[in-house]
Amino acid sequence: MPLVRISVLDRKDEGYRKTVADRVNEAVLETLDFPPDDRYQLIQGFSSQNFELQNREGDRIVLELTMRAGQAREDKQAFYARVAELLEQDPGIPPENVMIVITENGEEDWSFQDGVAQFIADS
Repeated sequence: MPLVRISVLDRKDEGYRKTVADRVNEAVLETLDFPPDDRYQLIQGFSSQNFELQNREGDRIVLELTMRAGQAREDKQAFYARVAELLEQDPGIPPENVMIVITENGEEDWSFQDGVAQFIADS
């Protein structure tokens, strides 16, 4: 699973945040082919004064995904479309208010625990 940072308005309750996290995870699993038990998500709330997305107002969200390089362009496009669709269905975020940024890095850039880069530890 990529590391997913989810930014929402701080007035959103835990149920809303859980729904958003679940919908994002669903889109990742459907389109990016990550294992279902690899879920790394950070959810942060911002006041509307500190959450500016050009002229977007109302319910809005920013998703920042950091993942190993190698996902096909088509898979990323499918992810963008699917997550926007799911978030519009529930909890009702308009697709025009969903911003997504994917950053890729290498296998040596990940240490999940124990001070070891697990993807290259056996190399």
